[in-house]
Amino acid sequence: MDTQVTLCNKRDTRGIALSHKTSVDNALFRHLVENSNIPLIGSAAGSLLVALAQMSSSDSKLVFGWMLLVQLTVGFRYLLVRRCRARLKNGDFDFDQARRYAWTLGFSGIAWGLGGLFVLNSTPAGTVVIITAIQAMVMGSALTLGAFLPAFYAFAIPATIPMVTVLLISREDSNFVLALYSILFLLLFISIARRFSRSLSDTLQLSFEKEELVNALTDAYDQQARLAKTDSLTQLANRRHFDEVLDKEIARLQRSGEPLSLLILDVDHFKAYNDNYGHIAGDECLKQIAGVFQRNLNRTSDLAARYGGEEFAGVMPGTEHPGTILLAEQIRADVEALKILHGKSLTAPHVTISLGVATFNCAQLKSSSHAVAIADKLLYRAKTEGRNRVVALNATNATELLAN
Repeated sequence: MDTQVTLCNKRDTRGIALSHKTSVDNALFRHLVENSNIPLIGSAAGSLLVALAQMSSSDSKLVFGWMLLVQLTVGFRYLLVRRCRARLKNGDFDFDQARRYAWTLGFSGIAWGLGGLFVLNSTPAGTVVIITAIQAMVMGSALTLGAFLPAFYAFAIPATIPMVTVLLISREDSNFVLALYSILFLLLFISIARRFSRSLSDTLQLSFEKEELVNALTDAYDQQARLAKTDSLTQLANRRHFDEVLDKEIARLQRSGEPLSLLILDVDHFKAYNDNYGHIAGDECLKQIAGVFQRNLNRTSDLAARYGGEEFAGVMPGTEHPGTILLAEQIRADVEALKILHGKSLTAPHVTISLGVATFNCAQLKSSSHAVAIADKLLYRAKTEGRNRVVALNATNATELLAN
């Protein structure tokens, strides 16, 4: 048994971890997409600056064509970003699709990598511009694309490697140093991007765990609050909640002038039922009657409660007296229709109920206990007059009723 519980707990933990990972991946990809404008603008502006610096070289036409290629990749990236933003807005996230999207940044990386080939025939100043521009793009991508590492790798590596290769094969000492510098620079920003991604992931993970904890605590609080208001056997409102609601409704209806109907019912000869059939059968009987009671008091403003023992009470704000009588008669008939065998009943061969019903003008009520006392007295009359019946009063003469 303990082994089964342990295995279940492991599965639950794994499920939560997978859920968190999906949420983190989603958030990282969202961060990438939402911050795409900066690298797009940087790519467009950087390629223009490189082209301007190379216009006086013999490769000016090739440089111009390269700049157009970069601008085309920027336009392509812009359309993809818009599409991804729309999908994320609709809650449509799939990690494989996000990964494929990230690798399309390789188009931009390759385009910039082709620009690195211009150092072959460039002037010293032009070489500095090209190297600086490419390294600046890599540096910027570490903080913008680094949130989603596949996107960073897809851009930074193909953007850097062609330039480094050209510098290494040129056999000039200065270019060799620049190549080593560029490699170190790339490794440095790979490390920065990885740390940035890990830090952002940890922050998001912690955020989701805190959110989950808050939700769990909120659910637990709601559950405890519900249990504090609920009778454990019948799942109706308990006596405390009944008293609270009745007080509030009387105060509210005193201001609005609407009527309030109150119903109290008692299961006839229930002690004899318990003694004959046992407490388990007695509990089942009460649960069936509670189900009938709840089904009939089905408005959101109504309250069905277990008042205590075999007594139930209902609060019906805004219900006129004729409607209350019909409702009480329906409840009585529905309980009788359950045909719960009661061999010790002096009223019928099956379980029956008696009901006291009163409709009040709340301005006349002194307190909620005043209303309950009137309904309880009507219930007593129903029981003394033979049980299995409804005794109702439109309690305009409430004071006189209590005096009798």
